[in-house]
Amino acid sequence: MSREDYIAVATRLFAVYMLFAAIGQIPGMVVGISQPGGQTWFWLYLLVVAFSLCLVGLLWFFPLTVARKLLPVMREPRSEQALDAPTAFSIGITLLGLWFLATGLADAVYWLTFWLRLGQADAFELELTNDQVAGMVTTGVELLIALVLILGSSGIRRLIYRYRYGRIEATDGREPSPVSRSGRNDG
Repeated sequence: MSREDYIAVATRLFAVYMLFAAIGQIPGMVVGISQPGGQTWFWLYLLVVAFSLCLVGLLWFFPLTVARKLLPVMREPRSEQALDAPTAFSIGITLLGLWFLATGLADAVYWLTFWLRLGQADAFELELTNDQVAGMVTTGVELLIALVLILGSSGIRRLIYRYRYGRIEATDGREPSPVSRSGRNDG
């Protein structure tokens, strides 16, 4: 795969993410429109949804064009050496970890701001709602998953290979060794 192909795949994944984000905003828009005075916002909501769907269509149907516009022109000849499957798999796991980290950090900033503002308030007996507690736990788990994916991508790749194929792929070019169920090397 060329570098344009990688960016094209990422572009399509981002288009899917944007589509789900746009669909997720529709219930809030409906509630906003149904409120008194919400009819004045109807056209703005409709314009935002239409723009989002046009952007999703552009990213989905023209990913190579977007990739060529995003990537800089290379003046030196590019390397034709392709990534092997285990390396690409490890890179993919790390990128998923970065995605979780970006989402988790945004949520963590929200909850940190929440606690700072709570400390400034004069409310001594404040009970957290179940949604707030669940949101805080979700943010913590999200950050934990992100760290595991980023820092342990090669270990996760070996674990997946082990349970999928019953062996661990050798990364140094040697033939993979058989692994028993107990995890010890038999040969």
